[in-house]
Amino acid sequence: MNRNFALILAATLFLASGAVAGTWSAEELSQYTHDEIDAMGNDNLPLQIAYWEWVKAEADDVIAEWEPQVLPLRAQAQDLDNQIASLQNQINQLRADIERLRNSGVTHNIVEGECLWTIASYHYYFNDGTKWPQIYERNRDTISDPDLIYAGHTLIVPVPMVSSYTVVDGDYLGKIAGYGVVYGDRGMWPQLYEANRGVISDPNLIYPGQVLTVPRTGSRPGTTR
Repeated sequence: MNRNFALILAATLFLASGAVAGTWSAEELSQYTHDEIDAMGNDNLPLQIAYWEWVKAEADDVIAEWEPQVLPLRAQAQDLDNQIASLQNQINQLRADIERLRNSGVTHNIVEGECLWTIASYHYYFNDGTKWPQIYERNRDTISDPDLIYAGHTLIVPVPMVSSYTVVDGDYLGKIAGYGVVYGDRGMWPQLYEANRGVISDPNLIYPGQVLTVPRTGSRPGTTR
């Protein structure tokens, strides 16, 4: 007869005889350890049954005591999980925006005599020639040597398109419209004129310091995504 079967049989006889775990007090049962009870083998099975029933009852009491405290924590954990998921979505969106910005920029057609320093120094780009490495990094797939760029080639300058533009000496609407940060197309100057009729009475007369609105309706040939 194996031990499990003997234990079941003894338990049946024990319960059939009307004996209960209460035969031993909790204080008496607490004197035993799990190992001591297991070491009894098939001896004193009623005591073993009483002991494990007492252990179970003790565990049930602990669960009953902690359950009211655990339930709010479970709700808080769910709320935290939702907040974490929301933050993760925001982080993913920010990563996507950062990647988009890294890959964005405006096109610049290189003309004779230009170098990366010259292009970076243009007021409508960085207005700072020392920032030429930013142009180089953005165009490493097409520029092997930053000291060698060629007229007729096109670069991406990593700057955003503008929503307003301050006129400088020598500007005219066609020239402004041709800047990559504006439209990259001189033929779009009428769009500038129409959007700024409040400050421009004659499209042939604009002055340094004037701030022009750059509307973003219609085509934008100067942008790269």
